[in-house]
Amino acid sequence: MKQYHWYGRVPITTTLVFAIGTLVFLATGTVFGVGVWLAQKNTFDLLNANASQIITTDVKLIEHHLKPAEHQASFIADLLSRNEIDPTDRSQFGTLLTGALAAAPQIESIVYISNELNAFGMSRITTKGEPMLSIVEGSKIKKALEGVNQGVKDPRWLPPIWHDVHQKTYLSRAQPVVRNDEVIGIIVAEIATEELSRFISIKEFETSGNPFILYGFDHVLAHSQMVDGYPNLSVASPLPRLDQFIDPIVSSIWSSEARRETENHVFEAPDTHLIEVSGQEYVFIFKTLMNFGSEPMIVGAYFRSSDLPAEVKRMISALVAGLMILLLSLMTALVLGQRIARPIVDLSTAVGRIRDLDVSMVEDLPASLFREINDQSTSFNAMLRALRWFELYVPKTIVDQLIRSDEVDSSLSVTQEVTVMFTDVVGFSAISEGMRIEEVAGFVNHHFSIVVQCIEKEGGTVDKFIGDAVMAYWESSDLLVNCSERACRAGLEIAKAIRQDNRHRQLNNEPAVGIRIGIHTGLATVGNIGTPGRMNYTIIGDTVNIGQRLEQLGKQLCSADHEVSILISGDTAEKLSPEFNIIGVGSHSLQGRAAAIDVYRLE
Repeated sequence: MKQYHWYGRVPITTTLVFAIGTLVFLATGTVFGVGVWLAQKNTFDLLNANASQIITTDVKLIEHHLKPAEHQASFIADLLSRNEIDPTDRSQFGTLLTGALAAAPQIESIVYISNELNAFGMSRITTKGEPMLSIVEGSKIKKALEGVNQGVKDPRWLPPIWHDVHQKTYLSRAQPVVRNDEVIGIIVAEIATEELSRFISIKEFETSGNPFILYGFDHVLAHSQMVDGYPNLSVASPLPRLDQFIDPIVSSIWSSEARRETENHVFEAPDTHLIEVSGQEYVFIFKTLMNFGSEPMIVGAYFRSSDLPAEVKRMISALVAGLMILLLSLMTALVLGQRIARPIVDLSTAVGRIRDLDVSMVEDLPASLFREINDQSTSFNAMLRALRWFELYVPKTIVDQLIRSDEVDSSLSVTQEVTVMFTDVVGFSAISEGMRIEEVAGFVNHHFSIVVQCIEKEGGTVDKFIGDAVMAYWESSDLLVNCSERACRAGLEIAKAIRQDNRHRQLNNEPAVGIRIGIHTGLATVGNIGTPGRMNYTIIGDTVNIGQRLEQLGKQLCSADHEVSILISGDTAEKLSPEFNIIGVGSHSLQGRAAAIDVYRLE
């Protein structure tokens, strides 16, 4: 018989799950990956644009905040240059300066300084909150003239200066007054850094995170921490140093150890980088202005990278949702693969049990949603019902033997040694007398179940039932050796089972059952006997007749009240080991045979 092995073969469940899962993963993953890539690119492009727009807006706000100082200083200087107003006329000039301050609330004071260092101007600092004229002595404005050389006709922003009187630092715009190509003085418009800090802290800057302005790369010009002033400032140090600033995030902006460029991050603008401070990552965006002093003015903002804009959060949410959908798709593929493979696996298992002749252990296959698999299940169930009926009429051992032969030959028969057994109920006619038909059938079936179970337990084959008698045999094979001993053990088991059953019958007030058993060993023809259309795998020959005659001989050698009599031939007895208890009962001539045979009783 050909042997089929599963070794090296892949289970269909694994194949289907892997194939469907791979296809779903490739399809869904590709679409999802492309979608995420496009969403990421679009989102990051949008964020880059937003970042650039934010800082550009902030720069414009700063410029618009500082430009009025330039405009007012230029306007007043132009009037003085054309001699349209007399700076010594305090009433007229004061009115002009008051109007200039009213038009530009961010300007705290405007001062005119002549070449002789005579100066006076208007300031917002009063106890009543109204601008007033204030005379500034020459010694107080010398600092303002640093960098404004005599004869220089170009306006400029002066470096920040500290005023002891006001205890403030000012960013000043100096506008030379030129008359007849000569500089006769300057107009200085001052904006306090506190005012500038207050300005960048207003609502318009909230989208920028935490705004700041640096003067050069080493000093802080404006910050929310400077709205109410900053401690320890002086003429020598009008601005706080960056490395000593109260905000540790801003003070770390140029730190080379903590700094990382924004490659593969949200923002990729040139004036952007990342800083890690105390384990937290911050993003800086900034832009440099060169038109407000000798040092560059750096307008910027920072925020925690974890405080991502809404676009990134939405993108992350979409990413998580996409991953969940992908996972759900893979799980669906897994379930679908198992659902498709399960009927095939069930069929394989059921066929394997049928191969092992365990038809009674095979259950009907369930219906399936898939038409082909459902048709397969229907056909298999029809075949299974036929096999269940077939199993009732054909001994399992015969079918198993034929399967192992790996041949289909109606003429297959051999002569070999077998041990044959016949059993018969003693006084069956008397026992069944008075029973209804169904009671007789129940009694016979119960008796056969006892006998057959013992025979099959020892590897015997039940050939046929003859009324209340049973014919069985054992034939030598690779799996079955010493058939004589097996047949005798089966006979002893039958005797034991019959005696136990009789005890139950007596408790139910039923008559005890006696049984005669004959066992003989010899040569017989084993194989297919019958016509091509109706075959029966059985044994024939003189050995069969002797077995039957031994069972009948029990009527003469055993009393009628014996529950069980087991007679065996000398040919069987000589093959038994000493563990069997046999008693010789002499030589006897059997019906249909001229020569006598030795007979023994098996106890």
